[in-house]
Amino acid sequence: MDKILVNIDFKSETDSLLKKAIHIARQHSASVELFCCCYNRFIKHGYLFDKREEQTAEHAYVCQMESKLEALCFKLQSEGIEAGYDACWDRHAAEGIVRKVLRYNPDLLIHPIQPHNRVGHYLFAPVDWQIARKCPVPVLFSKSRPWKDLTRLVACIDPLHQGDQEGKLDREILNQVKRFSADGFSELRVLHCYHTLPHEAIFDEQLVTDYDALQVKVEKQHFTRCNTLLAEFDINTDSHLVDIIKGETELTIKNYAAHNNIDVIVMGAVARSVFDRLLVGSTMEYVVDHVDCDVLIVKSPDFECPVSD
Repeated sequence: MDKILVNIDFKSETDSLLKKAIHIARQHSASVELFCCCYNRFIKHGYLFDKREEQTAEHAYVCQMESKLEALCFKLQSEGIEAGYDACWDRHAAEGIVRKVLRYNPDLLIHPIQPHNRVGHYLFAPVDWQIARKCPVPVLFSKSRPWKDLTRLVACIDPLHQGDQEGKLDREILNQVKRFSADGFSELRVLHCYHTLPHEAIFDEQLVTDYDALQVKVEKQHFTRCNTLLAEFDINTDSHLVDIIKGETELTIKNYAAHNNIDVIVMGAVARSVFDRLLVGSTMEYVVDHVDCDVLIVKSPDFECPVSD
C-alpha cells in the first residue's frame, strides 16, 4: 500500500479519521492525501445573473477549504507522514470523490460515515452508498470509535454467492485483509454465514421426511467450499480464527462484530439493481448502518468503474 486518500467532510469530526490514516500510513510507509469535494448551493444560486462573480465566489470558497485542509495536513506531517491536500468544486460529491480516486490512483480511500435517515433509503442513495458502489479501490467507512492497539479484523466471505461463482471477490477480500494487517499488530478472523430452508418452507414430501439429512448435507457443502477457498491462504475451518455460523447474514455479522470486539469488518460489494435493493435491501448497507466498528468495502478485480475522469 503506497498511497492513501482521505475524504474530509468538515461537518464530521476529523481526529479519529486522521489517527486511523496515520496508523495505516505508518504500517505501510504510505503517503496520504487529504481531499475535500466542496459545493455551496447558496453561492451557486446567489449569482444567477453574474457568472464572473459566481466563479470568484466559488474560487474563494475552495481556497477556504484548502486552508482548513492545510492545517490538517500539517498535523500529519508533524507525525512524520508524507502528506498533501487537494480540494475541488463539484455539485455531485460522490462522483467528484470517485474522479479524484481515478486521478490520484490510491490503494485505499478512507471515508467518514454518519448515521443515515432510513426514509427513502433505497430510492435516494446517500453519497456513501454511491461511493461504495462506484469507487474502484477499497473504501474504509470510518466511524468515530477508535481502534485498539491490537486491531481486530474479520473477513466476511461467501463462497456460494451466486454473484461470485468464481470466487474472485472472496479472494480479493482475503488479499486485502492480508495487506491491511501486514504489520503484525492485527488479528485476522474469517467469518462465513449461511442459512438453510426452514422446515415449514419445504413442500416436497421426501425432503420433509429427510429434513435433518438435508441440513447436514447443506452444512457440509458450506464447510467444503470454505476450506477449498481458505486452502489458498494456508488456513482452514479448524482454525480458532475461522467461524462458520448458521443464521441470517446481516444479524450474524452485527452480533459477531459486537461479541468479538471487532475493529474492522471487511466485506464485498456486489452490483445489484435498484429494484433488487428496494425489495430485499443490501447486506453491505445494513451492516454499515448497524455496527459500531469500521467497514472496509472491497470490489471484485474485474469491477468496472462507471465514472470517467
